[in-house]
Amino acid sequence: MELSKFDIHYEPRDKIKSQCITDLSAELTPQQDLSTGWKVYTDGSSKEMTYGVGAVLEGPGDMLSEQALKFGFNATNNQVEYKAILVGINLAYDMGAREVTCKSNSQLVVNQIKGEFEVNEPSLQR
Repeated sequence: MELSKFDIHYEPRDKIKSQCITDLSAELTPQQDLSTGWKVYTDGSSKEMTYGVGAVLEGPGDMLSEQALKFGFNATNNQVEYKAILVGINLAYDMGAREVTCKSNSQLVVNQIKGEFEVNEPSLQR
């Protein structure tokens, strides 16, 4: 409003988001073989009304990416921990990783993935 007396008008930039995504994509495009050496750290949270996961991806060359998701559905703690692993693996795959080391604080999930524990819950068997 203060600038209107100078005949200056505001015009929003509608292409800035597309340019940011393009710049980020170009910046993160691998220049070398980045298929190995990736680590995923995950954690899930299941509280009364809040369910979510977090994943941190470490890659070669000081690559670091973080992702957090909040779910709009009820889930058990084990289901959320499994979702956290899947989120981390999908993030690594999207970044070009083909070999990933996963770290989780859920002993049950880790041992089930390693095949040391049997998965009894039908929803987790999928």
